[in-house]
Amino acid sequence: MTVLHLTTAEQLLWANVPQALQKGWSVETESGTWRDSPQYRQMRMQLVKLQDPKLLAFIEHAKAAASADALAKLLSETDLQGVMDSDISELFFALGPAVVGKLITLMLGTIKTHADIEGIAALTTIRRSLYAALVSSPR
Repeated sequence: MTVLHLTTAEQLLWANVPQALQKGWSVETESGTWRDSPQYRQMRMQLVKLQDPKLLAFIEHAKAAASADALAKLLSETDLQGVMDSDISELFFALGPAVVGKLITLMLGTIKTHADIEGIAALTTIRRSLYAALVSSPR
C-alpha cells in the first residue's frame, strides 16, 4: 500500500510528517461523505457480532463513549494484535467512517515509523470501503 486517502484537514497533518517518512507515499484526497448519527452508530454497535474478548471489552467501554472522538481515543488504546480480520471488519463497520477518521487524525500526529504509515494507509482504505458500503445502504 503506497496510497493514503486523506481529507484536506488530514493532509495538513501529513505535511508535518518528516520528508524521509513521506518518501514513497502518495496522497489522494478523500472526498467521501456520509452523515452518521450517534443513534445510528449505537444501533450498529448493538448488532455487531464479535468473538474476540478484547473487542467484547471494547464494546462494553464504548457504550459510555458518546462521541466519535471518545470512541477513536478508546480504540487507539485497544490492542488489536491477534484479533481476527472478521471481528475487526465488524467492529469498523459498527463504528463507522467518522470514528475511523478521528483515529486516522490521532495517528497522523504520532507517526514515527513506516509501519505507522502502513497502519494509517490501511485505515484510509477501510474508511473508503465504509463510505461505499454505508452510502449504498438504506437507513
